[in-house]
Amino acid sequence: HAPLPSPLRPHCLARDRLRLWQPVESRTARDNGGKLLAITDADLERVLTVINVSWAKGTRESYGAGLLLFHVFCDLKSVPEQQRCPVDSLLILAFVSSCAGSYSGKTLSNYIYAIRAWHILHGQPWRMEQNELNAALDGAAALAPPTSKRPKRAPFTLEIVLKIRHQLDLSQPLDAATYACLTNALYALARLGEFTLTNLKCFDPTKHVKRSDVEIDATDHNGLKIIRIHLPETKVSKDGEDVYYAEQSDLSDPKAAFLNHFAVNNPTSNDPLFAWR
Repeated sequence: HAPLPSPLRPHCLARDRLRLWQPVESRTARDNGGKLLAITDADLERVLTVINVSWAKGTRESYGAGLLLFHVFCDLKSVPEQQRCPVDSLLILAFVSSCAGSYSGKTLSNYIYAIRAWHILHGQPWRMEQNELNAALDGAAALAPPTSKRPKRAPFTLEIVLKIRHQLDLSQPLDAATYACLTNALYALARLGEFTLTNLKCFDPTKHVKRSDVEIDATDHNGLKIIRIHLPETKVSKDGEDVYYAEQSDLSDPKAAFLNHFAVNNPTSNDPLFAWR
């Protein structure tokens, strides 16, 4: 189902719904007593902009999906706009219950966080009976369809890495970059998304790892030789973090894979780390 047309909910990208979809009552330039404050519309807009970016882009995108589903539910139930925000605890419980059996527990929890974030962003109170909400979400998780849960994957082992290596030609640019990325992510215990890009157009040297972020001959606090990679930004830290590993003595050695990648592809200091020619 699609939501009913509404001037409060313009057509926009999922990641923009949190910001652009408006409740009937939104943040105003008045104090708690109803008196006007010396705050302009531009000031209010700035407040929205700053709070909005407190959620990562990917989070805002998934929250947009949850907000869409909530408003479709409200449309089907003919819930008036003023009852959608600030929302009553019972309406949220009904929403969770209606979705139970169709979504995973994690997805539904995320959708509730989306509605909560929407309230926070637009300055509306979020009044939930948390024990009831937790019980409803636990029940929905128990009723989640088997298809909503991915089966556990086999562990990624050194044997698999070496099998992949034997299928690659490390003198070729793409193969060299691929194997360097694979071995470095494995030994650094990094999230693959911290080493790769969804597409070249999204590359931002202030957020994404690049060649200049690598220190090949570093030492740790014990004086042992390591390879250190600085991640400018991660999912859990806007300030980034360092990942590192030691040189290995077999064909899975990530340092050797790195040096081969640099020799074959020679990315510049500000290129994506695993760019290839």
